[in-house]
Amino acid sequence: MSVWNRLLVRYPRFADTLVCGPHAEVITLEQLANPGLLREAIVKGQEIFGIEQQKHAGQLWFHSLCTAVVGPAVTAMVEFDVTPSLDLRRGQLHSIDGYWFGFRPQELLVDATLQASGTQFGESIRPVIDALCLATDLRPAPLWAVASDALGIAASGAGVEAFEEERAREVAEGLIEGMANVYAVPSPRFNEDDYFHRAGCCMIFHSPRADFCTSCPQKR
Repeated sequence: MSVWNRLLVRYPRFADTLVCGPHAEVITLEQLANPGLLREAIVKGQEIFGIEQQKHAGQLWFHSLCTAVVGPAVTAMVEFDVTPSLDLRRGQLHSIDGYWFGFRPQELLVDATLQASGTQFGESIRPVIDALCLATDLRPAPLWAVASDALGIAASGAGVEAFEEERAREVAEGLIEGMANVYAVPSPRFNEDDYFHRAGCCMIFHSPRADFCTSCPQKR
């Protein structure tokens, strides 16, 4: 049984992310980083969440994207002690509905470090960040913080579910260290229970139907 089939047995919530369903569409990284596609996704986000400003909807969409595309791979790193490639150019990207996207890694790195996979993610998410900044008035640094947070959040969550908190911290630190080879992202921080502290904000609190996340760094 493949790593991804094993993962789906334990975590069926990853099905839409890992499997390109009958109504989903396989896309390339170049298509994902197209300003036109990004603007359409942002408009959909504004409609879904009732967010007025494009930049807030854009950052929320980017948070949703990063959380989705790294979640299965990072969970597998914690659960199965494997190192999937997080290079979005080498796996299968798909659009679920124009707002939600999925990614199935197609390569396990052999004799490679967690840092290598983190660097790959940084290198391949960079064009999306650049295009998102062109399509909106967002700045790159907050988006890089969101991208690195996605790695730490996924690792911490998997660690709690698998009772592998130490392994989860190792995964989070290694991946974010690797991403820092591409952009100066915040160093990972953890609380006394080894749970990851976010550095970035998803902006969901700008929706009239939501509030601050429990772990939001902007929460006072």
